[in-house]
Amino acid sequence: MNPKRRRVKAYVDALSRLILSEDPSREEAVKFVRQELERERVEPFRGASKPDDIYEKELISLYIVASRGLGIGEEYGKTISKVFEKEEIYDKVIKVLLSGVSTEEVRETIKSLMPELSDSEVARILRYALTLHYLNFEPWEKVVAVIRRFLEAFPEHEETIRRFSKFVIAVEIAEEIAKGKIRSKVDKEIRKQVLSLEVGIPKSTPSDEYIAKIAREVFEVPQKVLNKIFKQQKGRKRRAYKSKGPSTEGESSDKG
Repeated sequence: MNPKRRRVKAYVDALSRLILSEDPSREEAVKFVRQELERERVEPFRGASKPDDIYEKELISLYIVASRGLGIGEEYGKTISKVFEKEEIYDKVIKVLLSGVSTEEVRETIKSLMPELSDSEVARILRYALTLHYLNFEPWEKVVAVIRRFLEAFPEHEETIRRFSKFVIAVEIAEEIAKGKIRSKVDKEIRKQVLSLEVGIPKSTPSDEYIAKIAREVFEVPQKVLNKIFKQQKGRKRRAYKSKGPSTEGESSDKG
């Protein structure tokens, strides 16, 4: 079973335990998703680094599976609202960003939902959009639309949006490598440039090392495949793309 299917199974199993809990809570949801991901022996959906709060971030995945995949909101509405209050707000923000209203109205509406919008919250909202795409509920174009619209409405968060855009592009390329759509260095370079142009955020192209780490650790792409796609130019010292700990770029790019 590929890593995405194992993650989804872990999310479903965690939700089942949460629903059956006598007193469901956010803390319990974090514990359940961590245990189920570990049971499936699969990494959480993340970037090159593995921050301490990654399992709390994975509540976004749980909420999306619960609301979009299983449709359990009506029957277990009180439990969902109690545990996933933050994620319900992120969902509303995404809908505002994709609504087609004026930039000024987008900003005012989001400010009413999140009066003290922080860089961390911006990254969580962008993570929500990316997770919708990763779990096959929204197309890539919707992720791009969210990123662009967010920058238009909140230019003061440009640096956070730029960093997270690197993560978004890296995930898309890593998954294409895992699916066999990218088989060579040329394929990879073309996709990097195309996706970066589509996102349209200056200096948002991720490094090869960052992409390779996500492909290996999150999508479980074999090292021999990565060595072929990320091989060094002739005459330069060859380096296998193996992790020696969290990279600075990874930590800054995946803040969500």
